[in-house]
Amino acid sequence: MYKQSKKPLAAMHMPTKKRNNRGSLLVELSCCSFMMLVFVILAVHLSAVIFGAYKNDIACRDAARAAAQGEDLTQATKLAQVVLKGHETVSFVGKPVLKSPIIYQTFNGAPGPQSSPYVELTTSTEVTLPFQPLTFFGNAQFKDGKLKFSNTYTFPIVRLK
Repeated sequence: MYKQSKKPLAAMHMPTKKRNNRGSLLVELSCCSFMMLVFVILAVHLSAVIFGAYKNDIACRDAARAAAQGEDLTQATKLAQVVLKGHETVSFVGKPVLKSPIIYQTFNGAPGPQSSPYVELTTSTEVTLPFQPLTFFGNAQFKDGKLKFSNTYTFPIVRLK
């Protein structure tokens, strides 16, 4: 059914020139390294954003807890500012700033049956991204390379006058 050829198998194919694969490896390596660089930059930016949000959350919670120890609005403000000074960093995360006004609600010393005296405050922190603005499709997503976070916490007042 099949006709057998007397030529060896190698002779039946056209002779090919031995190729050097180093050139294609270089192209693949350069493409992959560029993609890896983009992913590393995005990972660094994402970690800076997460760390900044985390630091602002901790600073706001500690400041609200300290403000709840105050006997009046001025003392609560001073206590919150002292705590926020302890949360200053020297990295890409800016110092937390107390946004005014602090809400110090005492209900004039006679809260209703379903309420209790509380203090509420808001802090904000600015994060400077390590690599300057990322540009996607010609538009800068972060114009000055900074992101701002703010948090609000409410704590019951511990001591009243």
